Amino acid sequence: MCPSCNSLGKEVIEASGRGRVYSFVMPQHPPDPFIEGRYIVALIQLEEGVRIVSNLLNIDPDDVTIGMPVEVAFETFDGDVVLHQFRPEVVL
Repeated sequence: MCPSCNSLGKEVIEASGRGRVYSFVMPQHPPDPFIEGRYIVALIQLEEGVRIVSNLLNIDPDDVTIGMPVEVAFETFDGDVVLHQFRPEVVL
């Protein structure tokens, strides 16, 4: 549902894979037996306006800030499961 007009209409687009951290948390309890160490769960606002929940990679939790630019990365788990993750955007 569109948060602006409450329309149930939909359109398929190809997302850029770039966005900004809207919010984030670092779950600590109970510990996840499948994930070692600390991890960051973030709500990412994509450039296209959609928000998506994912993990942040390649950044120290103390360095994460609201509004920081990120880009999508894909990781393969158990040999055949591919999931989207986000990492700090590389500025060239």
